[in-house]
Amino acid sequence: MAFRVESDLHEPVATWLRGEGFDVRMEVPILGRRADLVGSRGTTVAAIEMKMHRWGEALRQAIAYQIGADRVWVVMPLAAASRAYRQRWTFEAQGVGLLAVDDRGHVRGPIRAAPSPRLLPFVREKLLQTFRICESPFAGAGGFPTLEDDGVSPVAPEWTFAGFLASGSGPAFPNRSMISAVPPRE
Repeated sequence: MAFRVESDLHEPVATWLRGEGFDVRMEVPILGRRADLVGSRGTTVAAIEMKMHRWGEALRQAIAYQIGADRVWVVMPLAAASRAYRQRWTFEAQGVGLLAVDDRGHVRGPIRAAPSPRLLPFVREKLLQTFRICESPFAGAGGFPTLEDDGVSPVAPEWTFAGFLASGSGPAFPNRSMISAVPPRE
């Protein structure tokens, strides 16, 4: 199995996460960014950023996901992960794990993910609430509604983290702010 595009990595990694007991979702918004895969198991959230080559960009994105996830990994094809492993001290210093997917679709973990040093429990709770209201365990892009007083509806794109901070409404989350249905990038 040769990996040509990032989406080719989804199935092996989702299978690995499910094997670890996680419910898996695709393209989950976390504070204005989209994690490629997110798994939930009880009150634990794991986030995955996949890249074919650019480990530095993947690492920066993964660090951003630590605000809402207990553990975070960068996933790359084996050859690219081998090159990224040369910078293992950078991954370890940030607490981000590295997973490599070989040509047979087996997932290897050369660098363990540490507990997130940036985790904000209320962001994780909002992600978990969103998981509970989604019906499909492997939902696609745009399949993540937001919670509102009257049920579930998409959030307008102008709602941002800055808007959340400025709003001041509600005990931990203002309505229509934290988790948004952001249209996929084209």
